[in-house]
Amino acid sequence: MENLWLADVLARPAPESVRFLGRAEVVECLAKVDVVAAVKDALMSHHLGRTILPSEAYLSWTNRHGAYSRSIGMPGAVLADGAEGAYGMKIINASVSNPEFGLERAGGLGLCFDARTARVTAVMEVGVLSAVRTAAVTAIAVEAAGYQAIRSLAVVGCGTQARVHLALLIARCPELSRVVLCDVRRTVAQSLAGELASRHPGISFTVAATPAEAMAEAETTVFLTTVADGYVQPDWVRPGSLLVNVSLGDLTDEVLTGASALFVDDVQLIVENPRRPLGRLIGEGRIAAKTGTDRPSITATLGELLAGETVAQRPDTGYVVVNPFGLGILDVALFGAVLRQADDADIGQALELV
Repeated sequence: MENLWLADVLARPAPESVRFLGRAEVVECLAKVDVVAAVKDALMSHHLGRTILPSEAYLSWTNRHGAYSRSIGMPGAVLADGAEGAYGMKIINASVSNPEFGLERAGGLGLCFDARTARVTAVMEVGVLSAVRTAAVTAIAVEAAGYQAIRSLAVVGCGTQARVHLALLIARCPELSRVVLCDVRRTVAQSLAGELASRHPGISFTVAATPAEAMAEAETTVFLTTVADGYVQPDWVRPGSLLVNVSLGDLTDEVLTGASALFVDDVQLIVENPRRPLGRLIGEGRIAAKTGTDRPSITATLGELLAGETVAQRPDTGYVVVNPFGLGILDVALFGAVLRQADDADIGQALELV
């Protein structure tokens, strides 16, 4: 039976289209965007209360291969003085079994909204944007925590995030001379080390058999794995070092509670999310959401560091942990920057909606 009744009942709307940007077009636009500056501005806007950051939507399941799979929807807005700002949403889906089938673990779509009509104006591939945003937060954290002059770096987990992180950190840490890579898939780490060595002959790239070995001499270690549980032991941590815990797991409760300083991107989101180890520890009363208590606590947000309200100091004997939650507003800010480039250069494909 055909639904012929629908054909004549709808009013004739004004034509609408969206701009679609695939990965190649997104990369072309990003080449003209200072991604670190864009993310830093968004972090400062958030600190100053010029953002809208609703709670994320989270859906998880186990696929037919027995692998953890999930979809996260992250809406947000960055408000601009005297302008409409950027409104949008990130939809990022992932399954830990994807690499077995030649797929990147995570991928999805970025949506840009028109501030006046609330219509979707652009749709763009978000895998590379998400990786770039995450790497930008790490670069900002390294600098704000006082570790920009590092000479040695360890990266645990050698997937797409590692590639983007290393490209950005190498560009922004001029004194870096030694990088140690570690991955449960040793051949992946070896392949990446070989690629990087050919591009950066002035830096030593080696592969460690274990995370403990990788961390032993590293001034900064970045964790980019897919594990959900902690395994890093306190005695693995080099005194005076920085640990950037991008992934969900890796650091044990003892490492988190034993940090000399603990920096995050947003306290409230972490408090509201017991899925994350830090949120659980706050819920259990083992870490305080604010300083001034007799137990370990969050030292400051990245926004407070950038605003100069808290000054980070590298410890001699302790260590520093940065545990970013991942703010959708940072993605939305990048979506807006990419769309401006696309509009100016007419990059992408117009898809007719009505």
